[in-house]
Amino acid sequence: MRTSLPQPPRGRDSGPPPFSRFVLLWLGQTVSGMGSHLNGFGLSVWMYEHTRSTSLYSLIALAAFAPGVLVAPLLGGVVDRHDLRKVMMLGHAGGAVCTVLIALLLWLDRLSVGALLALVAAGAAFNSVQRPAFTKATTLMVGPEQLPRANGLMQLGLALGYIVAPLLSGVLLPLIGVTGLLIIDVIAAALSLAVLQSLRVPAAPPTEAAPVKASLGVRALQDAAVGWRYIRERPGLLGLQVLLTLMSFNLGILQVLVTPLVMSFTDVRTLGAVMTAGGVGMLAGSLLLLAWGGARGVWTVLGFVLLQGLFMGLGASRASAWGVGAGAFGVLFTVPVIMSCNQTLWQRKVPTGLQGRVFAVHAALSGGAIPAAYLLSGPLADHVFEPMMAVGSPLASALGPWVGGTGPGRGIALFFLLLGAATVLLVAACTLLPSVRRVEQALPDALPEPLPGLTS
Repeated sequence: MRTSLPQPPRGRDSGPPPFSRFVLLWLGQTVSGMGSHLNGFGLSVWMYEHTRSTSLYSLIALAAFAPGVLVAPLLGGVVDRHDLRKVMMLGHAGGAVCTVLIALLLWLDRLSVGALLALVAAGAAFNSVQRPAFTKATTLMVGPEQLPRANGLMQLGLALGYIVAPLLSGVLLPLIGVTGLLIIDVIAAALSLAVLQSLRVPAAPPTEAAPVKASLGVRALQDAAVGWRYIRERPGLLGLQVLLTLMSFNLGILQVLVTPLVMSFTDVRTLGAVMTAGGVGMLAGSLLLLAWGGARGVWTVLGFVLLQGLFMGLGASRASAWGVGAGAFGVLFTVPVIMSCNQTLWQRKVPTGLQGRVFAVHAALSGGAIPAAYLLSGPLADHVFEPMMAVGSPLASALGPWVGGTGPGRGIALFFLLLGAATVLLVAACTLLPSVRRVEQALPDALPEPLPGLTS
């Protein structure tokens, strides 16, 4: 690492200003994310067309998601101890190799279900290092006052992936097939690698990222323990962790059950409109962040989580496409704001030398709620809530007015209403806890001054 006194850039150090450098990194990561969405869509279609099995189809989503929960906490130390640029390059390269192998097997007509699931999981494991590495790189590449703006851009990239990629997939798949989508993903990864190769990312202070002498497996477990202990010993951060984990669980439930809810009273075309409303809400929330550049703080997080709970209740209040669409818009509108402001707070309070380990555990705990929601949502809807609201059920007449009636779909609506109420109650509890509402005052800012030293 080279260090120098702050001075006007010249020679090899000349280049774009720091935030412009971050924007270039963001563009590379966003392009790669778009490619991954196209890849996932194409492989899901291939799996269903070749197996006609809903269970195997759902395994693709699990294979793409589970490694991020299981592997990410073990990679936090890698993020803290190594060149962030090289770590992100390794993640992109590993994921691209897995995609190339899938495309090759598909071209040779040798792609089996087992090989597909194994390669998707391996690619997801490589990509799981991207989130903590990118988040830490953001902390180091922009000044503290620019973190909300930078995190807003990150959320905008996610929103674009959720909206643009499905539309592109539907247009491109009939024209170029699954192999074409895989090639686009590889090209996107190559572009991201080129961007990373051209960038210099600030390095964390070496005293904060000193290596630990231990075997690789033991070190990985120690790193995960360090990240968890840092969160557990700070009640304010632990409270926010619980809040974000519940939010992820709720979103997982909504993602699975919104389709049967809408289809219980209308058709597929209306379902598409409801989904579009949710995507537009997420995009609107991201754009709000960019316009509201200074948004950050625990009160913003708590306020928008409360708003999210209220929108869940709105979507469940009646069997109406307009009501569910408004609820979907509102719920996803709050997500980018919550995620960005929460991330800014953690970036300010966690020392840069620990951010890889802490952020990896933070993301794994929040993300782990999503597969749990996937597994629980169907049984709870089918065997608990739908029977509870069936016509003639003892509770249906009493609870029906709260969810717009009884019969098919109203049990799911009751489930959503209870999740919204639980969210409101949890926000109230967090507001009453001094450790959470005063987390910004209780924990000192851990951000260093912008570092002039850049890794080459």
